[in-house]
Amino acid sequence: MRKSKISILLFVAILSIFATLIFVMSHSVNSAYAATNIPVEYKTIGKQVNRDGNVIYGIGSHEEYYDVYMCATNSRGNSSIEDYTVLNWHYLTIKVVAKSIRLHQKFVLYKEGVVVEDRTLSGCDSQILYEGSLDEGNYKFFFHTIGEISQDNYEVCYYSFNFSIDLTAPSYELRTNNSQLTNGMQTNESFEYHAWGDDFQRLYYKSPSANIYSSTTETFFFVEACESNTGIWSFYAIDVVGNKSETVTVYLDCKPPQISLANKMKFGTTVGDDIIVSAFDDIGPAKLYIKFESEEWFSSENNYTISKTERNGKYYFYAEDGNGNRTDINWIILSTEDPVGNLIKSDTDNSRYFFWNNEYWSATLDGEVYLEGTLISNEGQHEIILSNNAFKTKSYSFVIEHCYKIVEKREATCFENGIVRYECSQCKNSYEEVDYTSGHNYIISTIPPTCTEYENITYTCNLCGKKYEKKGNYPTGHSYLETVTVEPTCIKDGERKSKCEFCGVEYLTKIAASGHTYKITDTSTQDGKTTRTYTCMKCGDNYKQELGNQYDEVFDYVEYLFEQYCPYMLWVLLASSGIWSIVIGVMIAIAHKNEEKEKAKKMLINFVIGLVVIAVIVVACPYLIRGIAALVT
Repeated sequence: MRKSKISILLFVAILSIFATLIFVMSHSVNSAYAATNIPVEYKTIGKQVNRDGNVIYGIGSHEEYYDVYMCATNSRGNSSIEDYTVLNWHYLTIKVVAKSIRLHQKFVLYKEGVVVEDRTLSGCDSQILYEGSLDEGNYKFFFHTIGEISQDNYEVCYYSFNFSIDLTAPSYELRTNNSQLTNGMQTNESFEYHAWGDDFQRLYYKSPSANIYSSTTETFFFVEACESNTGIWSFYAIDVVGNKSETVTVYLDCKPPQISLANKMKFGTTVGDDIIVSAFDDIGPAKLYIKFESEEWFSSENNYTISKTERNGKYYFYAEDGNGNRTDINWIILSTEDPVGNLIKSDTDNSRYFFWNNEYWSATLDGEVYLEGTLISNEGQHEIILSNNAFKTKSYSFVIEHCYKIVEKREATCFENGIVRYECSQCKNSYEEVDYTSGHNYIISTIPPTCTEYENITYTCNLCGKKYEKKGNYPTGHSYLETVTVEPTCIKDGERKSKCEFCGVEYLTKIAASGHTYKITDTSTQDGKTTRTYTCMKCGDNYKQELGNQYDEVFDYVEYLFEQYCPYMLWVLLASSGIWSIVIGVMIAIAHKNEEKEKAKKMLINFVIGLVVIAVIVVACPYLIRGIAALVT
């Protein structure tokens, strides 16, 4: 317990010391220029002059007799002041400190040639020569005394001192590129502090990260707008006599506000619950801006809630403070729908494509990231897991098999086998099949027969084009239709036209004259000769015929015919005899039974008898004809 109390006391002491150091450091510069409550007297270093104000040399110094001091409640600095010193005193005192004075005479104070104070003095003690306020301007005073050298000896002294009163602090201006700033304003733009004045000496500034002021002899100081310079900047300027301008501050705000999500949610993710967004700033209020996907921005106060029942999609946010500082645009996706995808088979092979209807969902293929719509062509078992990143997933399993297509084909011919090569369009695996020949495949075409031409049959192979022809049915022959164009007469030929009813071919033939058709219309006998009158029953033509002469002609004609055909009759007779001889000889040769042999012998006898009879007729026929003719005539 005692140790804990000691620790607490030590901690409090350390904090006190630290606070004191900070206070001293923050006031170290100002304390050098702060007004003191005790006036400081400054001995004036003037000139000894004559009555006309000209400097006197070669006589005793006035300092043997007196010193003139000036002081003010706001005075500070050295113990003496030179002639023509510039002072910033509002209220001052001029006094003389006597050393060896017989008599004070006169004191005159001028401002730029005009008398401000004119006093006749008395006595010889130290006394106040002037006390009061003086306006800005250039001043000069004369002090006239009688200095005591000895009891019987004295010296008249004239003393002159010049000084100026400057009560105007340096002027200043705070500006950005676009506007002028005033004390205590806030800005998010780069700005400049500019100070000026006739007696300007230094410019003092304090950055947000500093505890004390720094200074520069430049009349301006530029502050760049960046986040590292964010904070309160303080400025003032002083001149050579210590006139100090007012201290001004500018809050440079280059730090954007902050936005955050409740319930441990993070921007750039997908969630499935209420989204609560807040905006805040270090020095003031911040406004929150929201939009859904491509819609317009709208504003809210420093917080906004998107219910999980709102539209699914991407929501954007940014915040802006009163100085126009903006955060980056952040987003979060609300996704409360179950992820559903569509596995589509390719039109050309067994490959697959996978699509889903939400741009904020994601998928993996066999554990690797899958880009929507990417072709999946590797054969085998696959699994796609679709996720909405809000702890909802759905799995799709499928198998891709080979997809063989014909890449080469050599057709089989009538004489040679063909080949068909298949190749997988996904993995390029291939195999071949034999397309065996089927031989000729003839197609039959025919040309029907005509009247004079055979039917023509053509065999053509529809594979190789080979063909051959052969004859079919016989010609049908002409089928004539006959028309008599000229009727025949007894003595003139007629004409007949024959025309084929199928092919139209035609020809003409003669119709032989029918000849006269005579009948005996009259018979008469004179001198043993009979004369017959023959009349044609068609045309009426007639002629007469003596019968004796006629018979001779007939027999002569019959004998003529016999002579003409007798050689042929002999050849026929010999040929018939030879053929029958061979037949009968064969029958006899092959006969085995007696009955058959007897039959063959009878046939031979009959054959011989027939030959004898025919030979007799042939030889006797001419004589028979001549006898008949002689008998008739």
